[in-house]
Amino acid sequence: MDAEQSWQQATGGWEVYRRALSDLERQLDRQQWLAILNVLATCRGKIAVTGIGTSGIAARKIAHMLACIEHPAIWLSAADAAHGDIGFLRADDVLIMLSRGGNSDELTRLLPTLKSKGTTLVSVTENAASAIAQAADLLLLMPKTQEIDPLKMLATTSIISVLAVFDAMIAALMTHSGFNTDILLKVHPGGNVGNN
Repeated sequence: MDAEQSWQQATGGWEVYRRALSDLERQLDRQQWLAILNVLATCRGKIAVTGIGTSGIAARKIAHMLACIEHPAIWLSAADAAHGDIGFLRADDVLIMLSRGGNSDELTRLLPTLKSKGTTLVSVTENAASAIAQAADLLLLMPKTQEIDPLKMLATTSIISVLAVFDAMIAALMTHSGFNTDILLKVHPGGNVGNN
């Protein structure tokens, strides 16, 4: 592949991203999104976010952003959750579970414990028939996406869409709570933000 072909492949991928982001407004269920926004805005306990593989990396970012705006949130390793870390969850907590296919063993084995604890489960998936979708208290059904890698298998477009959905939710939560620059600077003393 020469330089021009590589550049064309890149721009084609970005066009797929543009379409996927545009599709969110038309295809994402507004009521599902608003219901999850409300649960996060009114949560009196903790918020945990989990996933496996690239979804796990996205989960870490979402948890970080929630914590940055003073919504008590952590990333929960699904593997460690199955070895005791799930013990910190209570009935007034929320667990956001990310999985494109929704049937990863590392996640599904947590479902009985979550149910017994009464923890609110928010499932984010493209598969409405999946185990995590069926077990969810709140479901965010993501539009099906075309991944941009040559095999159409790696989590690329699908993760961009999930992050876009939750970044928009973060912005809405900031507005809802009156989160302002003074608060941001107090919780963000490092980096360029803290230098402002």
